[in-house]
Amino acid sequence: MAITLEAPWNEIVTQHIKTVIYLDTGDYVKAFEAQKDLVQAFQRTMPTMTRWCLPVLYTINNELRMIASIADDQIITEEGQRKKLEDAANVISKSFTYCITDRGLLNTSKKFGTYCMIGILFRIYFKLKQQNLCKNILRAVKAADMPPLEQFPKSDRVTFRYYLGRLYFLEEDYVKAETELDLAFKECTNLNRRNKELILQILLPVKLMRGILPTKQLFARFPKVRQIYGDLANAIKAGNVKAFNVALAHSEALLIRQGTYFAIEKAESIAIRQLFRKVFIILGCNTRIPIQKFNDALDFEGLKIEIEEAEWMLANMIFKGYMRGYLSHEKMFVVLSKDNPFPPVAQVAQS
Repeated sequence: MAITLEAPWNEIVTQHIKTVIYLDTGDYVKAFEAQKDLVQAFQRTMPTMTRWCLPVLYTINNELRMIASIADDQIITEEGQRKKLEDAANVISKSFTYCITDRGLLNTSKKFGTYCMIGILFRIYFKLKQQNLCKNILRAVKAADMPPLEQFPKSDRVTFRYYLGRLYFLEEDYVKAETELDLAFKECTNLNRRNKELILQILLPVKLMRGILPTKQLFARFPKVRQIYGDLANAIKAGNVKAFNVALAHSEALLIRQGTYFAIEKAESIAIRQLFRKVFIILGCNTRIPIQKFNDALDFEGLKIEIEEAEWMLANMIFKGYMRGYLSHEKMFVVLSKDNPFPPVAQVAQS
């Protein structure tokens, strides 16, 4: 006896079967078109559905993203173009709209699918290097009458905070980036080691450039992260500028791929601050030190610069609060505060 499905399920099932057949034959371009038709058929009936449909919505939209990515790999286009993934983003953005604009009762509302859809879209936008499109999504969320983020599933919160942190990182708003990435890391389950490592790839550079060093316990839990940042962190702590630059050069290619190289490069100033502190200690904690002594220390670490540039570095350290004191340009001396001339770096970073 034949089973007849009513609309729209007849079209949805038909497109699903087509997708499976095309995937089985390795034709991801046709599979993408079938999956797109499936998602659009599901979207047409979403106004009549409530919250129960969200797991299906998540699955079919995420599969559309994955199939589109592979389909683009099969198509020979101009370098950098990913037409299928761009097409997928346009389709998935409509799923996002259906969720965020739902006017049903809150306990059965499709609004609770909003952040999952955002996670899928942000993942696409970052892959396409179209992060500017994330701003449109964030504006829509801000304007919508949404439940608090805490009421959404933890996995959706972690993904959202991770990408929001990455956006702030790109904008060089490192304080906000650290806040979001810290929350994402804390909420991410310990069972999902890979996701925690991805968060740390962005979070640790932010902390290092603000002078907040990872603990031994953190490196013990994440050996892959230690391989990238362990030598850099040790060099910063020791004020070993030469070792810092060697470690930076060794990890340069990887850090560039991660988009964190320039943030790590900025952490050199923390290593220099630690070096200046060593000069202060070696000279018996004297609060009046010739600028030439600091220049000699920089020279020893491989930074061959004129004394005027060393003076500028010291002025910058004082301006940032890493050192307390003032410069006597006429006598070419640094006069340090008698009370805590080198405040803890983490304390300065948090102020």
